[in-house]
Amino acid sequence: MVSLPRIKSTVVVREDGKLIKVVQQRGQLFICAHGCCCGKTERGVAPVPQDLYHREWERRTLRNRVHLTFSACLGPCSLANVALLLFDGRPTWFHSLHTTEQVLALYDYIEARLLSDLPLPLPESLQKYVFDGFALAEAHMPSLASANERLP
Repeated sequence: MVSLPRIKSTVVVREDGKLIKVVQQRGQLFICAHGCCCGKTERGVAPVPQDLYHREWERRTLRNRVHLTFSACLGPCSLANVALLLFDGRPTWFHSLHTTEQVLALYDYIEARLLSDLPLPLPESLQKYVFDGFALAEAHMPSLASANERLP
């Protein structure tokens, strides 16, 4: 097993004057699971595998490195089963994530990023699920620009 780099932290002075040690995480994974469409099988959308997301996050001991958040709507609802990975301050948006293979590929990518100081390309199996969720994302993420060039 490869050891991950040491966890960094900072000290913050809380409003009441108490010093609090805050872990500086590399990322956060947001999963739309409680919105109006994501995972709503009655609307014809595949279920969101929340248990798998959580189990893999725990199994891979990502706490204090990449936070996992199950949220309400991340939008856009027309895509459904949306996830947002913020990593080293950069967003990567995904849609239609619902299979075991997709979730495992996403976590494999996250683990690889944790071992690297440089951005890594997404695995080919996830590239077709990437979209621009923020304006001007292409200016900061060339990999998204090249993915969008393949769209019809």
